[in-house]
Order: sequence, then C-alpha cells, then structure tokens
Amino acid sequence: MIYPDGSNKDPTIRFRTDGFKAAAATYLGQSEPGQVAEAFSVALESRSLRVGSTMKTEGSARHWIVIGVLFVSWFMVWGGGANTSPVFFVPVLKTFGWSRTRLSFGYAVAAFSAGAAGPLIGWLVDRFDVRKVMVAGVAMVVCGYLALAHTYAYGQFVLINLGLGLGFVACTGIPASKVVANWFEARRGMAMGVMLSGASIGGAIFTPVMARVIAGYGWRGAYVMLAVLIGAITIPLLTVFLRSRPDAEAAPASAEREAAPTAPITLAGLEIKEALASRSLWLIALAQFITFSLWSGLGQHFVAYLVSIGYTPQFSSQMLGLFYLVTTGGTLLSGPISDRITARSAFALTSILSALSMLLMLGSRQIAALAAYVAVGGMMCGASGVLMPLLILETLGVKRYGALMGISGIFGTLGFAAGPVVTGRIFDLTGSYAGALWMFAAAMVVCTLAALACRRFEAAIAPALAASAVA
Repeated sequence: MIYPDGSNKDPTIRFRTDGFKAAAATYLGQSEPGQVAEAFSVALESRSLRVGSTMKTEGSARHWIVIGVLFVSWFMVWGGGANTSPVFFVPVLKTFGWSRTRLSFGYAVAAFSAGAAGPLIGWLVDRFDVRKVMVAGVAMVVCGYLALAHTYAYGQFVLINLGLGLGFVACTGIPASKVVANWFEARRGMAMGVMLSGASIGGAIFTPVMARVIAGYGWRGAYVMLAVLIGAITIPLLTVFLRSRPDAEAAPASAEREAAPTAPITLAGLEIKEALASRSLWLIALAQFITFSLWSGLGQHFVAYLVSIGYTPQFSSQMLGLFYLVTTGGTLLSGPISDRITARSAFALTSILSALSMLLMLGSRQIAALAAYVAVGGMMCGASGVLMPLLILETLGVKRYGALMGISGIFGTLGFAAGPVVTGRIFDLTGSYAGALWMFAAAMVVCTLAALACRRFEAAIAPALAASAVA
C-alpha cells in the first residue's frame, strides 16, 4: 500500500527519526547520517509502537468514550474522595482532639501504602486487563470510606487509610494513564488533560457539597454518601465501557486467532534495567517527591490555614472549591502545551511558577493575594498532575511504563505522605504555616532544575541501538 507521502510505511508508526539518525552518525564518528544511521532508524522502529488501524483514528467516538469513562472515574474517586479530605480535616480534628501532626499522619499512611503497592500495580497493568485492576481498586475505596464512617479509635483510622491507599493507586494514576498511552499517541497530552480534569472538576463540585453534608449530617454521614456515590456510578461504567487498548475490543476471527498470543502494544522505551541506570528516572523521582509533597501538604491544610489567619470555615471551603475549579484550567491546557513544546520544559515552567505561588500564599491575609494564589497555584497544581506522566513517557517511554511509573511513584507517594505531616508538625512547633510555605518555595526551585536535567529516552538507548545496527 502506498501512502500519501509516497512511501510504503504507515505514517502512524513512523517516528521522528531524523534526529536519531544524526545522533547515531555522530556516535559512530560520521559527519553525515548514512547507512549506519538508516540501520539505526530501523532498529528504533523495531522497538516502536505496533499500531493497528484503530490507533490511526484517535478522534473516533470509541477513543473519547474511554476517556469519558476515565474522566468520571477521576471525578468520583479522586475529585469526590481524595480532594475533599481538607473539608473533613477540621471536623475530624474536633471529634477526636488529636494534634494536627497526628491526624495528618493518619491520613498520610494512605500514601505510604499506595507507594509501597505502586510497583505491584504497575506490574499488574503491564500484564493483565486494566479494567479488572481498576474495578478492584474502586471497590477497596468504597469499603474504606464505609469503614471510616464507623471508626472510633486512632488505630482503626490508620489501618483503614492504609487500605484506602491501596485502592487509590489501583484505580487512578498508573492504570488510567496506561490506558491513555495505549489509546492515544498524537493527542496523548490532550487526552491525559481531559481525563485528569475529572479530579479537579470533581473537587470543585464535591468540596462545597461535602461541606454542607458535614454541616447537616456530620462527617460520618458524608463518608457514607461518598462511598455509595463512588460505588454506584464508577464500578458499572468501568465494567461496561473500559478497555485496556483498542485491539481489546476486537473478538478473534477464528479459533486459530483466538489461540494465538496477542502482541502487546508498546512504544519504544527503556527496559527497567536501562531506566534504573539512567539519570532521568531518579530526577523524576525527586521531582515527584517534591511536587506531591507540596500539593498534598498545602492541600490537606488549606482550609485549616485560612481559618488560622482569620477566614471563616465556610469561606475557606469555598476558596478550596474555587481552587479546584481553576485547577481544571491547568489540567486542560498543560497537555496540549506539552504536545507543542516538551514535557520537560512545560514541567520546569510549572515548577518555578509553583514556587512563586507560595509567596502569594504567604500574603494571603490580603484577599487580593489569596485570589492571585488561587489563580496561579490552581493552574500549576492542575498542570503538574498532567505533566508528570507525560514527563515519564517522554524520558522513559511506554515499553515498561506501568512498572517504571510504579517505581518512581514510590517517591511521589512518599512525598504525598510526608507533605501533610511535615506541614502539620511545623504548625504545631511554630504556631504558623509560614515556615512550610518557605520550605515548599525553595523545594520547587530544586524541582525545576531536576526537570530540566532529564533527557529523552532515545538519547539513553542511542549507543546500544547504533551498536546493534552496525552488528
């Protein structure tokens, strides 16, 4: 078959190899890309995405139905669940009388368990049906919230949140972004942004709703409502409509085809051993730790912080809802921007603006500074959630994406757990959140430098591929 460009190669599986040819030629001491570089290109394509006709129609209704289902999943589980935890913080604090450090740690153990389970979840989604993993994760979240509604001791609270962490990691970031990577290539950034916007939109809607439910029925009743809504809506949608990848829809045409093994759809990328030896994986791990620490630490204490500087709980909850609404803008815009530039550049810009937003938060006794923080910080918070998986794809590839995201995610979830605890501890020691805000501002400068120091995975595999091309 001859394609419009005159070649006999499907343009959907031909990658930007000109730069790789030049890299191979330079590596082998040639002044111009030649035969060796062409062989290198062939070697690269052998590690590239194997795509059927379904991948060439990224704008098809079926593709966007899958994204719609993932959007709803994030809307309910993360937007309605994790993102509403700040409005539960003060009521739970008043019920039990625990210190802010102790309560923060009780919630943070969910991140510890999520981090510990990340590599396992990544291994599972690389080898099994993502739908089953996600449904099991949602079921664990539902059971966790029902159990929280009936907890009366700190030990119970901690154990339940350990289980919630397992549920969250099994039904959100790793499996959901794996599905996006399988279904999309050219529009991957946009698709990732649409999917993750469910978390921020869900947070914007559920935060004021849960604040009212807590005021009327208590925080226990609010947890029961969350469990019922998440289970009744999310599990049926995932079961009926979600598919791991486009070819999962097609039934085998014959018994022979049915018995034949199906080749996995993977992009060129690093093997686990190669990734562990690269600098990019560890720089991403550092960036994840810092970024997750910032947004979880400040997010968990957002309402408590505003109350501590003189705002009312109701107004503070409204500001949190507005913050999540603005986050949606960053979620939706960052994907297309990264498609045009690079995820590394976009993530670095996001990090430095996040540092500047901490200075705005320091002055948030003034309503103008608070409004500016909500605008800038909200956009950056949404952008960082989208850009992190795209940064992993750009620097490590998709070949072992699930496992590598699980490995780097250990550090992200450690940061997610440490952020609220450290923030609460600083308040308990100083009576103020100012020290935490300065700490986060400095850390995000480090995060900026880490993102800029990452490199595309093609650079890491260029020597090996060039050598194999010569052989």
